[in-house]
Amino acid sequence: MTSHAAPLRPSDARPTVAAVRCDSYADDAIDAALRLTLAPFGGMAAVVKPGQTVLLKPNLLSPRPPEQAVTTHPALVAALVRACRQAGAVRIWVGDSPAGEHADAALWEATGMARAVSAAGGELRSFRGAAAPVPCGKRHIPVPEWLSQVDVVISVPKLKTHLLTLLTCAMKNVYGLIPGETKSLYHGDYPSPRRMAAFLVDVYAALRPALTIVDAVEALEGDGPATGVPRHLGLLLAGRDGVAIDACCAGCLDLTPSEVPMVAMAARRGLGVADLRQIDLCGDGVEVLQAARLRRPRGRWLQRLPEGPFRWLTRLATYRPEIDQERCVRCGICAQTCSQQAIPRTDGRYHIDRARCILCMCCLESCPKHAIGVRSPVLRTLRLARRLRDRLRRGRQPPAPPGTSPQ
Repeated sequence: MTSHAAPLRPSDARPTVAAVRCDSYADDAIDAALRLTLAPFGGMAAVVKPGQTVLLKPNLLSPRPPEQAVTTHPALVAALVRACRQAGAVRIWVGDSPAGEHADAALWEATGMARAVSAAGGELRSFRGAAAPVPCGKRHIPVPEWLSQVDVVISVPKLKTHLLTLLTCAMKNVYGLIPGETKSLYHGDYPSPRRMAAFLVDVYAALRPALTIVDAVEALEGDGPATGVPRHLGLLLAGRDGVAIDACCAGCLDLTPSEVPMVAMAARRGLGVADLRQIDLCGDGVEVLQAARLRRPRGRWLQRLPEGPFRWLTRLATYRPEIDQERCVRCGICAQTCSQQAIPRTDGRYHIDRARCILCMCCLESCPKHAIGVRSPVLRTLRLARRLRDRLRRGRQPPAPPGTSPQ
């Protein structure tokens, strides 16, 4: 990758985040909203120069149809391909490394990228094959070898909640530049949410994109990033400072930027601005963004657990991943993805070993059949206890007198 975001200069002390209304994924609506979204930054021509190679990096978490709002919508990616072409780019590549070992063709077809990218004049790139090391904090991380041929990276995340990081948007999307199941293995190296957040900030610092365009036409709320519920916001967001974008989006979860570990850590390291008073938020969608309240994911309390006894304390969690045996097709992708080897196969069925599980939710993210959900065993036990109590109370009530109806 020969060009990426430059370090923040004094003139960047007040980054701009654009929020523009976009009510649908129709081509006309997307194209018009995209032009308005890019206008504060000088349009696409200010980012992409003639003759350059561009990588558009959407969120392609797993082979899911666009209407589930788990992945970036293909209509937005196609519009960006067209905009890059108009700016003079000679090669426009589109790609992401999903959670789990999914076949490229299946991923591209299910997410709608195969048809949309081809029709717009772009080229889908696989993240399989040779990798090259890139310095990242105190270690090196692998990225596709062909990334060295890319002049400009434009990140195109989906606005979603996240069970582990609370929010996945601008910064978290960069993690998908790491190929294959290597991403899930890093969860074993950084098992707590705070340690993982610190590593994600390292990755963002190493691979910052030149521009971020957020798909928030249909966001995902609840137990994201894979099992949440679509929520119509009708927005496109854009900015050069991913920290500032995530800081603005934190309010959608009724959180301050300091309550999202990734955002707070990145701001302390000088990778961007998280103080909302120092961000120029512009566009006709500002009020929509500020008024939005997405249902938060479970597990916010995990962020506050002490590091030492973290693994032991997670056993007290009121929620955890659980495999729906009726939906499970026994493909084994979840087991391959798990860094803790916590998903053994017994009697032909996969199950999750609670003692080994660190609640990273990589299994849930990687499942192509939506067969892994979030269950609350404690809450379920409480509900059963209430039902039993109610039945016992009804059983102690005196019988109704003859000729009368029970109340």
